Amino acid sequence: MERILAVAIPKHPDQLTMQAVAAELDVAPSALYRWVRDREQLLDLVAAELGRRMRADTMPSAEDWRDWLVEYAYRMREGLREIPGFAIRLLEGPHRHTGPPEVQAAVVEAFRLGGVPEERAEQYWHVYSSAIIGWVAAEQNAHYRPSPAPDFDVLVDVLLRGTEPLGCDTDQQGRIRDGRNPDRAPPEARRKQ
Repeated sequence: MERILAVAIPKHPDQLTMQAVAAELDVAPSALYRWVRDREQLLDLVAAELGRRMRADTMPSAEDWRDWLVEYAYRMREGLREIPGFAIRLLEGPHRHTGPPEVQAAVVEAFRLGGVPEERAEQYWHVYSSAIIGWVAAEQNAHYRPSPAPDFDVLVDVLLRGTEPLGCDTDQQGRIRDGRNPDRAPPEARRKQ
């Protein structure tokens, strides 16, 4: 399986076929089918390997949650860059997951430690991961060449500014001090008033 992944990972998902992998391994396609059921399973294997590579080495803590999120953003970006074209596939294809559940749980926990309310921390994960995946997809898109070139540090800064929910004041560590300002409630909450 390691040899199959070694051949499959560098290939753009659009060019990742059973025939192409078999040819590069110098085996008949029928031999490859003994290990991998079909192209979709091959893509699943690549997605699983991507998730494995993006697992965090440590869990966030109350003292380092912000630094942890910054470091993990860069780790996620690098993991996605290692597999050309896969970021686009994650956004639009059937392989929309961004890694194992423990990755999502760690990021959600980091936001929660930063003071994001439990019921919103999951949404912060979706914004954080989607923004990073979208960034890498844009980087790998030959037609997307803005000037000046976008700065990933700015994206991370914007994502972490989002740890201060609307109307919340924060302390020096970036933790939320008080609850929401009712004048700045989300649109659905304002409609209920």
